[in-house]
Order: sequence, then C-alpha cells, then structure tokens
Amino acid sequence: MKDNFSMEEIASKLRDRPSGVIGKRREYSVLMPLVERDGKICFLFEVRSQDIAQPGDVCFPGGRIEEGETVVEAAIREACEEIGLTKDDIRIFGRFDSMMEVGRIVMHTVAAEIDETALDRLVPDEEVRECFTVPLEFFAENKPDYHAIPIIQSTEGFPFEKHGIDPNYRWRKAHADTFFWHYEGHLIWGLTAGIVQWFMEEILDISY
Repeated sequence: MKDNFSMEEIASKLRDRPSGVIGKRREYSVLMPLVERDGKICFLFEVRSQDIAQPGDVCFPGGRIEEGETVVEAAIREACEEIGLTKDDIRIFGRFDSMMEVGRIVMHTVAAEIDETALDRLVPDEEVRECFTVPLEFFAENKPDYHAIPIIQSTEGFPFEKHGIDPNYRWRKAHADTFFWHYEGHLIWGLTAGIVQWFMEEILDISY
C-alpha cells in the first residue's frame, strides 16, 4: 500500500487530465435520427424486440460505448447494426447533451440527419421489432404527461446506528422526471421521452 505522496505527483496527474464524473459508470451512446418525410422533419424511433431488456419499449438506436470508441462512433455503429443504416446514410449534426441516470449510467446523445431514401432500406436486427417516425410538430403541439419518481423511497437497512447517524436524518429530496407521449399506438416514455423533451426545449425553443 502506498504511504508516501507527493504534491508534484498529484499536480502533474491533474494538470492535463480531462474532468469526468465521480464514480465508475457505464457509458452509452444513442443516435437521434432526424429524417424528412412527406415534407415534415421527423424523429426515427425503433421498438425493442421481446427478447431483450425493456421489451417493447420505444427508443433511439444506441448501446454501450466500446473501448477505444468515441461517443459519435458508438452511436453510428449501433445505428448501423440495429436498423441497417450505412455510414453514408448518416450526416452528423453534432453531440447533444448527456443524461445521467440512477445506477451509474451516462447516456450520451448524437443528433444526425438520415437520408430519406434509407427508410426504404432499413433492416432491423434481432433486437428491434420495428421502426417508425414521428413528426417534430407532434411533440411541439402536444404537451407530454409527467410523473416524478422519488429517488430515495426507503432507508430500510441503512446502517444509521453503526456509523452514529441520526435515524431522522433529513435526506435531500430528489426525483426522476418521467415523460409520456402516445402516438398512433406507440408509447414514447422514460429516458427516450426525456431526451425528446429536452431537445424540443433546448434546440427548438418549445416551452411545455
């Protein structure tokens, strides 16, 4: 075990180190595909198959960032693997914001334009049941339903006595924002709806 430390060693390690997020986290990247269809700009979504986690959920194509990949590279790779796009079909606009989830997950987002002709060539893999589009004007004209989920719901089993902490300790109140839209038989909710809601407000100046 190291028992001698140096100020200069600490300073040198911090000097050029990019800042990150405290805690070991799993990082994911999703592509937010925008496509013009029938003269309207739309989001392209996928529906997860019944054989994977969160079966039947609506989401954007994406997945875990592999070692050595950038956020953008991971988003492109996942979109090509999951719905059969090619790199030539994708015109990257840039990185959008990242979402931190309970459970040490960071979800990065990348906005891109998809060639309209690619819609006729989509080949979903075994993780995807189907793809569909939703015009941005739908999200602009329809306020989502909203529900706040408390982060700390129970402190049962917490070692108050062991560490001399007052059992009546006032925990900081926090909640997870959860949004819901229904569109032609599809439920867009959870993390995906949260990304859409933030995009509409931050990029398109829609106020809900």
